[in-house]
Amino acid sequence: MTLLSWKTGLFFAGIVIPLLLLLYFLKLRRQERKVSSTYLWKKAVQDLQVNAPFQKLRRNLLLLLQLLLLASVLMGLSEPVANFMRRPEKNIVILLDRSASMKTVERDGRTRLEHAQEAAAQFVQALPDNSNTMVIGFGATPSVVSTFTDDKRRLERLIRDLEPTDEPGRIGEALPLAIAYSSNLIDIPGVEGSTVPEGATQGIADIELFSDGRIGDTDQQFITRGQLRYFRVGAESDNVGITAFDVRRDFERPGSLAVFVRVENFGPVPVKTDLSILLDGRRLPGAGSIREVQLGAAAPPTTTGPADAGLPSAQNVIFEFQHEAGGVIEVRLHREDAFAVDNVVWAPVDPPRELRVLAVCDRAPIQRVLRKAMVESFDVREYQTMGREEYEKAADDKLILGGRSAYDLVVLDDHDTNRLPPGNYLFFGGVPKIDDVSIGDEVAGDPIIFARQDHPLMRHVAYEGVFIARWRALQLPKHAVSLLEGPDTVAMAMLTDPGHRYVIASFDLLDSNFTLKEAFPMFLQNALGYLASGGLLEARRMMRPGDTFTMNVPADAKKVKIERPDGSIDEEPVRAGGLLSYARTREAGVYRVQFDDPARTKEVFAANLLDPIESSIAPNESFTVGTEAVESVLAETKINRPLWPYAVMAGLCILLIEWWIYNKRVMI
Repeated sequence: MTLLSWKTGLFFAGIVIPLLLLLYFLKLRRQERKVSSTYLWKKAVQDLQVNAPFQKLRRNLLLLLQLLLLASVLMGLSEPVANFMRRPEKNIVILLDRSASMKTVERDGRTRLEHAQEAAAQFVQALPDNSNTMVIGFGATPSVVSTFTDDKRRLERLIRDLEPTDEPGRIGEALPLAIAYSSNLIDIPGVEGSTVPEGATQGIADIELFSDGRIGDTDQQFITRGQLRYFRVGAESDNVGITAFDVRRDFERPGSLAVFVRVENFGPVPVKTDLSILLDGRRLPGAGSIREVQLGAAAPPTTTGPADAGLPSAQNVIFEFQHEAGGVIEVRLHREDAFAVDNVVWAPVDPPRELRVLAVCDRAPIQRVLRKAMVESFDVREYQTMGREEYEKAADDKLILGGRSAYDLVVLDDHDTNRLPPGNYLFFGGVPKIDDVSIGDEVAGDPIIFARQDHPLMRHVAYEGVFIARWRALQLPKHAVSLLEGPDTVAMAMLTDPGHRYVIASFDLLDSNFTLKEAFPMFLQNALGYLASGGLLEARRMMRPGDTFTMNVPADAKKVKIERPDGSIDEEPVRAGGLLSYARTREAGVYRVQFDDPARTKEVFAANLLDPIESSIAPNESFTVGTEAVESVLAETKINRPLWPYAVMAGLCILLIEWWIYNKRVMI
């Protein structure tokens, strides 16, 4: 047992115990009354014996009980704690999971985050007074809730005020941050209560994780300092959710929309439920707008029956319908379960329009190949060709429309350029002049040995027969996606940045047989379908909670209003002609962007969870961090159990006994 506030108890003991004893020493002043007999007053006469101050104390049961009562009260003030597990180290970093799965509602009606907050607050209260604690909340990204402090009340308040998010649980940034602070405790300027207490600037802190363990990247992390302990919260496992979602327009039939949905059962029993599709909040006409979904159990079912045999736990559903306008598509699961975030998804769609393609090319053979493919094979109605010099000198109004490229796809042959308004670009033998992109040494005679055929751009592209005589080695940023590779270098890659998508082929089409193979028209068809947004859902407007969306600000705009999924509105000034970036997307749902002109069309963005790790809500018993297995401890288990409530209860019992004895003595 540990007395967390023994100094406080000792201080009050030095005051109240001498005062109590003094009451028994002091002479009692009584009024004299004449009575006929004192026979019935034997019990009361004992008090009269204390007629002089500082007389020797006699054995007195009431005095003993009153001392015990004071002892119990003083014990409560000293905050006694029973140590059931190891005493925490002096410095502690608390990682509090607030990802989407922590919104799961448990049987007591509280969410997992509320359970974790309660457990973390009790953990803080049970720490010794000289402990210094830091709190980090995390979903997809971490946020510092509190830097190191020994103010328990403030820590508890900040922990209980932490808001949940719909972000997927990723510890890849939170854990290194905690490890960094666990070995060098410092301030964060501008954060409330960031003063580090004296003596807290040295030593290694332990990391205490409060979570349900539904974290997708723990195996990619490492603990280099301190120890990680995992406190598990939650018990529910029954959930059915939407884990994949896509909306496509057929660029050959722009009025036709296909909506793909994948539904999975993560619970222990088979389920049957309905799935419906809505457009702008209204159900589509016809019986096809509602589909029945039957799913098998994710784990061995608790009940068996012939109707359940062989049912898969996941099912793909496709809705197809005609829609010649824009709007917001919504797909909803009609089943109540413990986790509601994955029961609905949204997608903005634009009205169909003809594709606009621009080819920047001076060489006649390449011009003929591109025109034949685009116009004759794919029926691109708005196809234009510019020379390289003409492209660089063209007026802005010819290349830019509404702050974006006036063309859905720009194909550049043997041309490097930095004239790149937001849009989609396909480079052959050239590169965009942007940061971290360059062309290195020439590679000659190497075969193509790898193609990322799971990427939409390379789907059904038979690269095995493609020969490239020479290409230049590409120097690309880490987030670039390789599409074609030789033994040691990349020949084709895809790169995205805010407002742009680039496909970069570092070889000249005339130095290969690519245009002579069936792979070339298939690749161009994929490029039209994937890059040219007129044929598909605008992929940049679909995101995960926590992602940042960007868009170009109109030249005459001064402010923007963003309507959030909960109905609240963020309003802020913007720089005309600049780039708007918005990162407060931690909630799943639809975000509507309106610039100051009410007549201007609203831009719509949608954030959807679509994460099987979060939807599989059964808490993890353990997980691996690097090569180290981390076992869980129930967060409801007390690390240190406070004993002051028992001291208070004992004091009340002693008070009742003392009252009963006193009244029994004075009764006649």
